[in-house]
Amino acid sequence: MDEVRDGVIGVWRVGRSGRLMGCVLAAAPACGALFAWLGVLSRPAAQSVGSAGIATAVALGFGLFAWWSLLRVRLELTTDVIVMVNPWGTQRLPWSCVSAVSLGNWGARFRTTDGFTYSAYALSALAGGTRQDERFADVRRIADARLHSGQPL
Repeated sequence: MDEVRDGVIGVWRVGRSGRLMGCVLAAAPACGALFAWLGVLSRPAAQSVGSAGIATAVALGFGLFAWWSLLRVRLELTTDVIVMVNPWGTQRLPWSCVSAVSLGNWGARFRTTDGFTYSAYALSALAGGTRQDERFADVRRIADARLHSGQPL
């Protein structure tokens, strides 16, 4: 994490177990839809086509949910801004607006100079399924260096 490449200091995503859960959540219904369509090929009937269509819609719903809530979520620390991509939206905070960084139940928490707090879900225990202390230590080290010296590392 000590290397700056194209202005990006570091990127953190949901932990491995969370990403695996997201992939399984997306893949299991997709396999069910695939088998439903294979069944349509072997017995073409209106009811089979309807069932396969419903299975496809369910698979798309699960896939979108898994992508939106677990697979796209990330925290990016760049030389200019902090980018938090969460299930509920994306926030971009300039380093000049950040006054403190801590670890909370919903992930890394960035407190701004005007008193607001923003959370990065990618470092939450719920998203990773494990404690995030070690991963947060890297974020904390970079943020402290950036906030106290004005330098990214």
